[in-house]
Amino acid sequence: MAEALISFVLEQLGSIAIHELVKEVELVAGVENEVKRLTATLTMIKAVVKDADEKQVKDEAVKFWLKELKDVSYDAEDVLDEWITRTLISKMLQHEVNYAPIKEKARSHLFSIFCCFKPVVLRHEIGVKIRELNDRLDQIATNKVRYTLTESQNQRESRPLTSSIVDVSDVIGRLDDKEVVVNKLLGESSRRDLKVPVISVVGTGGFGKTTLAKLILKQEKVINHFEMQMWVCVSDPFNRELVAKQIIEAAKGNVNDMVSWDALHKRLSESVQGKRFILVLDDVWPHKFEDWNPLKTSLDRGAVGSRIIITTRDQEMATQMDSTFVHRLKQLSDDDSWLMFQHIAFGSIEGDLEILEDIGRDIVRKCKGVPLSIEVLARLLRSKANIQDWRYVLESDIWDVQRQGFLPSILFSYYDLPAKLKPCLAYCATFPKDAKIRKKEMVRLWMAQGYLGSDGSKDLELEGERIFDNLAMRSFFQDFEKDSKGNITCCKMHDLVHDFVQFLTESETCTFKDEELKNINVRHLSTLTLDTPSIYKLKKLRTLRPVSVGVYNLNMRKHLGLLHQLECLRVLDLSHSDLQEFPSDVELSLHLRYLNFSHTELKELPETVCNLLNLQTLKLKNCFELAKLPKGLGKLCNLRHLMIEGTYSLKYLPQGLGRLSCLRTLNIFITGDGDEIEEEGCNIRELKLLNHLQGELQIINLGQANANEAAEAQLEKKKNLQSLILHFRTEEEEENDDEGILKCLVPHTNLEELEVRSYKGTKLPDWMSSLDFNLVKLKLSGLEELLQLPALGKLPFLEVLVLYRLKSVKRIGDEFYGLSSGCGGGGRDPVQQKIVFPKLKELGFNYMDAWEEWDLPYQNGNNNIDFFPNLVELDISKCNGLQELPSGLGKLKSLKSLKSLPYSFNLLTSIRQLHFRYCKFLDFGPEDLKHLTMLQQLTIVDCPILTRRFIGEDVSSSSSDSYIISI
Repeated sequence: MAEALISFVLEQLGSIAIHELVKEVELVAGVENEVKRLTATLTMIKAVVKDADEKQVKDEAVKFWLKELKDVSYDAEDVLDEWITRTLISKMLQHEVNYAPIKEKARSHLFSIFCCFKPVVLRHEIGVKIRELNDRLDQIATNKVRYTLTESQNQRESRPLTSSIVDVSDVIGRLDDKEVVVNKLLGESSRRDLKVPVISVVGTGGFGKTTLAKLILKQEKVINHFEMQMWVCVSDPFNRELVAKQIIEAAKGNVNDMVSWDALHKRLSESVQGKRFILVLDDVWPHKFEDWNPLKTSLDRGAVGSRIIITTRDQEMATQMDSTFVHRLKQLSDDDSWLMFQHIAFGSIEGDLEILEDIGRDIVRKCKGVPLSIEVLARLLRSKANIQDWRYVLESDIWDVQRQGFLPSILFSYYDLPAKLKPCLAYCATFPKDAKIRKKEMVRLWMAQGYLGSDGSKDLELEGERIFDNLAMRSFFQDFEKDSKGNITCCKMHDLVHDFVQFLTESETCTFKDEELKNINVRHLSTLTLDTPSIYKLKKLRTLRPVSVGVYNLNMRKHLGLLHQLECLRVLDLSHSDLQEFPSDVELSLHLRYLNFSHTELKELPETVCNLLNLQTLKLKNCFELAKLPKGLGKLCNLRHLMIEGTYSLKYLPQGLGRLSCLRTLNIFITGDGDEIEEEGCNIRELKLLNHLQGELQIINLGQANANEAAEAQLEKKKNLQSLILHFRTEEEEENDDEGILKCLVPHTNLEELEVRSYKGTKLPDWMSSLDFNLVKLKLSGLEELLQLPALGKLPFLEVLVLYRLKSVKRIGDEFYGLSSGCGGGGRDPVQQKIVFPKLKELGFNYMDAWEEWDLPYQNGNNNIDFFPNLVELDISKCNGLQELPSGLGKLKSLKSLKSLPYSFNLLTSIRQLHFRYCKFLDFGPEDLKHLTMLQQLTIVDCPILTRRFIGEDVSSSSSDSYIISI
């Protein structure tokens, strides 16, 4: 990790900005020489840092030497960053002062700040600080001789880690364990026993207790047996209130307003009352019996057959929690160990494997049957086909490390990491054990610390995501959550890996609970409270964030005025606190790159926030009271993520947003409006240069724009946008040239999701049905004057289509499928198209009051055309004018969920669910369902004729399989 910190400093020293500043201060005696001296010393020390990094585990003296080196590296980075930032601010303010009117100069706080940044004073201060750094570094360089540190050789290139994450540890060698526990779960319970049985899985760290519990919950017979599944990661130390809240939430309850234990206790009892549940309490550590007993009393309200599984390393813990059965997890057998290793390590290695197999078997034996150890080493060696690399692992003295709780395999994998990945891994120590680590959030935190580089013109987010995936593939992360494309979005870190990164960072990372903070050099602090004066004595603090979401002490305002003392702060997270206003002296924290005020009562931000020129991320999610943003927001030249979703009191955005050319995230763009007293809002043309926008963009108040302004937004150049919502107006706003505006808002063809809301045009533009688009999801909502739908059937990748409140559409036919000669959209001749809606899986028609006719032309001689070949779910609700559905629906063999009914549906043999809502004229009875042999659920809501026909009917006599009726 120290190697990477030195690299960051050397990168700064070699930057163009520093070279320009050195030229400016040539008159200050010795500054240029001091910079050269700093560069040379750091370069010399860097050569031996890798060796020191490996020796620190066994040698406390080396570890202390590394600590001193990291302290100097951190300080050097802060000094250089301050030098660059203060100079940039000074130049910017000089420009503003020169061009501002005299009256504004006199009252401007910017003018006073400028006066404090006098160039001569700044140069002298920086010169002194660099000289002090060099003196400290000289001492460290002298001391390195004592430890016989050797210069590292160039590391042999590993093959790229391109394979997907292999999940095999959950099945190899644990099938017998799974059957034993499952049999205990499903065994008969005595009705006389009013307590829910507790089954404990006990095993050493890394043995796969959590993995086994997850495997058990996936078994079909377990899923079918229990009415409700719940999973809770138990914190260390055991927090009774937090565990209760997590159980209630897992049971789909609400605890937002719960504060007292009595209220929680009652809600917990209600959540499980009479329900047959299975609850997993994962990773339980020693705690007081009086904390567990009241929880268990509530859980005993569950129905007969309920079960609790706990996983723990401590046999005594299982006894203390009154376990009715304890299953001790053992090491994997030699055969299973080898099978697991082989499956992972040899997955991508080509050529003769026999020579590696003998070494591999010896390595596996050293893992002693610990699944985590086997998996970590297998993933490491998967990327190394050279026999020398395998022999190095086998013969290394790392196996002899005796430090308690460390698996040698984790050390091997850590030492193999490229230098730039090590600080990223180590930063995970700022999260508590069992915490969810969200990829995009972690990348933004890494970026704020400078771990991804300092060149803001590069795609730092992409680099961070690659690093995250690399760490995941090396088994530093686990318990992955993925999106629809299979990309990791969230994960956790195994306890043993977390213990290791805490060891690496114990002098710089601290989790503060109740004890007094003693290490004044701590750099990263996760805390339960901000109501402690000792926090504000940590002058070198870089990170201040909550231990986990929503656990800050609410009484934090008392010391808020002391935040300016934390001058080195880069990450400040005050989310979920009782924050209502933020001090204006925030501008003194020059290094700030990440600010999170989400879920607070903040009403406005001070204008001085706009002087934080290094700020990259500003999170204001669900700040319901926030009424406006600072005028000077456009000055934040390095801002990359502005998150303002859920800021419902925010009615306009300040002008100048178009200058934020680095912006990647802008969830909401509000067109026009503004403050009647101070200024107008942001014009849509300010989107023109924001071509790096990613993810979702919602543009609202489009009715206040015009076609020319919409064209200037150049949405077609936003190639990284995935989702776009175009909201034209609220109900009371006047109509505008909606058709002209939408015609000019052509998105890039990479766009995957599009929603159009409250559009007043009578037709939609041709681009919406273009074959060039990659749209996967389309929703048209509140288009009340639209008369005809475009040729959406031509869209080649569309999977979800929702039509909501299209109150003027009377007929759906050939033009909808792209079969009529008059339909636009470009691309190939629609008549030649053989498949209509080729990928569509979900189709919804809701609140279409005027809709009378739906033509599905199977019956019109178009047998050479295939309609909806992949449609799975059809939803028709509140379409009161539609009395007949096309008989062609009966030919849709893939349909499994139908929320309305055609008259010819006897061919829909795959249907499992039927839902009918607000269909006042639908008329059929149980006899009409006799061909639906797969039907499991029939739901009827506000359908008076159907209700009369199905109430009291014995459906089992009308169908080969009985189904559940819900009316």
